[in-house]
Amino acid sequence: MNIYNLHSKPESLDHFEKVTANNPAIFWDKYKNKPEELKKREKYIAKSAFHAYLYARDVLKGPFPAGEEAIAKDVIHAYSYAKDVIERPFPLGEEAIAKDARFAYLYADDVLKGPFPAGEATIAKDYAYAYHYAEDILKGPFPAGEEAIAKSAEYSYYYVRDVLKGPFPAGEEAISKDAYHANNYARDILKGPFPAGEASISKDQYYAIEYAKHALK
Repeated sequence: MNIYNLHSKPESLDHFEKVTANNPAIFWDKYKNKPEELKKREKYIAKSAFHAYLYARDVLKGPFPAGEEAIAKDVIHAYSYAKDVIERPFPLGEEAIAKDARFAYLYADDVLKGPFPAGEATIAKDYAYAYHYAEDILKGPFPAGEEAIAKSAEYSYYYVRDVLKGPFPAGEEAISKDAYHANNYARDILKGPFPAGEASISKDQYYAIEYAKHALK
C-alpha cells in the first residue's frame, strides 16, 4: 500500500521527495508516458524486475541491460523478457526459469524452439509438462519424466499414443484404474486384451461392451 496516496497532502509527509523519486512503484504511473522522466530514473527502475521489464517492453521497446540482473531473478519476467522483448535466449535468466516446470517448458517451446537441458530436471517432476516436453520439444521419449507421467492415467495414455506409439509398462497401473483409458489402451496400443484394466472396465457397461468387441474378439 502507498500511504502517500492516502494523505491529502502527501508532500507534507517525511521522505516524500526521496521516496517518490526513488521508488518505481510510486513514480511509474505518474511518468509511464513520459520517457524523458523515466530515463532520469533508470537506476531505480533497474532494481525492480517488474518495472525493468515494463520499461524495456513499453518504453525502450528493446533490451534494458541495466535491468537484466533484476529481471533474471524473477521467473515470470525472465521468461517474458526473453520472449517479448529480446526475442532470443536470455542466459542470465535461465537459472530462475529452470526452477519452474511451466516456464521451463514455455521457454523451451517459445524461445529456444528446442530442448532446455537446464530445466529438464524440474519439468520431469510434472507429469503434464513432462508429456508436453516429450511431444512438443523432444519429439520423442523423455525418460527422465516417465516416473511422473506414469502416475497419471490420462497422461500415461497420451504419452503412449503420441510419443511412444507402443506400450508403456510403467504407466499401466495408473491406466488400469481408469475404464476409459484402460479401454483405449487395449484397443489402440495393445490391440488386444489388457488384463490389468479389466476390473475397472467391467464396472462401466459401455466400456465393458466396447472392450469385449475389440479386445476379446
